[in-house]
Amino acid sequence: MRSVVLAVLVSLVLAGCAAKRETVVVSASQVEIVDDGGAGQVIRPADQARIDALPAIWQAAWGKSPGRARTAEGALLEPGAALDHPELSPGSYNCRLIRLGRRAGARRMRSFPTHFCHVGTSNGELNFTKQTGSDLPAGHLYKTEKRYTFVGALQRAEGDNSLVYGTDQARDVTGVVERVGPFRWRMVVPMGEQDLDVLELTPVPVERQASS
Repeated sequence: MRSVVLAVLVSLVLAGCAAKRETVVVSASQVEIVDDGGAGQVIRPADQARIDALPAIWQAAWGKSPGRARTAEGALLEPGAALDHPELSPGSYNCRLIRLGRRAGARRMRSFPTHFCHVGTSNGELNFTKQTGSDLPAGHLYKTEKRYTFVGALQRAEGDNSLVYGTDQARDVTGVVERVGPFRWRMVVPMGEQDLDVLELTPVPVERQASS
């Protein structure tokens, strides 16, 4: 992976994030261009550092979660369980959030109700949107050899996808998406040194998919 820092005007960051990546103009003190497997994306050094530290964060969060609950979830929560061929097909997905670490409470693990997410395409790029629930990440997916890197932002309300990465640092979200079984993926978002959000993704059956 090679990184090239671009030092130009902050005022064009929103237009750059929403349009072509090669025209992104950002502050050198905040973000860098990361070229990972030929899929360049804009990401702050601090966010990239959290993704790079994901194995250690995962081990810390996973090791302190209840063993029986970990076993019940299988590969979904196991570090290093990513499989080859991570490709996501556009369409609707069931998505269920599992929180690991201190943010999950005294038991260090909490599962939330299933909601709906959508994977789509725009200008040849894959995008992801969590459509229902309280936490509503939306952004782009950039594919590497065994996973995607997710770069996006938490939206303010269902149906409002106006926020892009770089608009409000407090709402920025970055993570990885991996395949962990047949028709089963996970989005893993590092939230701190010992905290993870894991979003299980499974396709909505064909007969329930919205018509295009």
